[in-house]
Amino acid sequence: MSMAFSTHKQHQHLPNLYGATAAPPPTPSAQPNHHTVTSSAAADELSNLLHRLPPTLSLPKRRSSTSATSPPPPTLSFSDPNFNHLLLSSGSELGFLQLTNHDIPSQLANSAETESLSLFELTRDQKESCFPKNWPLGFDADDDDEEEEDGDGKGESFCLDTECSTETTTDLSLTSLREFTRALEKLGLKIIDKLADAMGFDNSIGEDPTRFRSLMWISEGLHGDHDKPSGGFYPYVIGLQYQIRCQKYSLLKDSGSVSVSPQVDSIMVTLGDIAQ
Repeated sequence: MSMAFSTHKQHQHLPNLYGATAAPPPTPSAQPNHHTVTSSAAADELSNLLHRLPPTLSLPKRRSSTSATSPPPPTLSFSDPNFNHLLLSSGSELGFLQLTNHDIPSQLANSAETESLSLFELTRDQKESCFPKNWPLGFDADDDDEEEEDGDGKGESFCLDTECSTETTTDLSLTSLREFTRALEKLGLKIIDKLADAMGFDNSIGEDPTRFRSLMWISEGLHGDHDKPSGGFYPYVIGLQYQIRCQKYSLLKDSGSVSVSPQVDSIMVTLGDIAQ
C-alpha cells in the first residue's frame, strides 16, 4: 500500500469521484510561488529537486541485470533536531529516504493490510461496481492480454481517495484502512511543511483540501519483466509507503535503477516531480 500527494490549482475542481465515465482530472500543477528566494543555496536545492527524475517505487523485476545494489536508504527520525536539514539533504541528493519514529502504529498498518486483502476477495463485478474507474481512482483489472499470457501483468489494483469511498453500500469493513490512509496523509503534510521550511519558503499547500489530493494505491504486489511499476503513474509531490515486512524495492535514480531494503515499520518517502 502506498500513498501519493498531488497538487491542484485552487480554482480547479476535483472530478466527480463516482462518475465512471468522467474525464480524467487535469494534470496537477504546482502552486505559483510569489516569495523571493532569500538564498542562492536554497534556489540551487530547489532547482535540483525539480529537475531530477522522480524516483519511482516498484517491485524488482525477475530478470533485472542492470539494477545495482545500493546501501540502505538514509534513515531520518522525526525526533532528530536536524530533521529539516537532513530531509532537504537526502531529498536533493537521492530523492528518497526512510522515516522512523513516526506516529503510525504497526498494529494499524497490519489491520489496514488485512482489510485491503479483503478487497481482492470480492467478485469481479463487485470490484467494478464498488470502485468504478474514474482515473486515477477506481479498480484496475490490468486486462492486458499480452501481459497476462506472459505472466508479467502488474495484477489487480485499487486507487482510493482519503475516505476510501465506495460507489455502492457494501458489508466491507474499511475502518482501519480509512484511519491508516488519513494517518499517512497527515504525516505527508508534515513532511511537505518541513521540506518547505528547510528551503525557506512558506508552505503553499498547508492543510487546504483544495490545494492537494491524496491517493492510496493498493495492489496485489505481482511483478515481472515489465516497465511499469505497480501502482500506476500520477504526478505527485511525495510518496509514502509503509514497510510492513522486509522487502526489497527497485528505485529509479538519475544514475539508473538501484535496489533498496527499508527497515520494517519504517516509511519509505520518495520525492515526486511537484516537490515544491
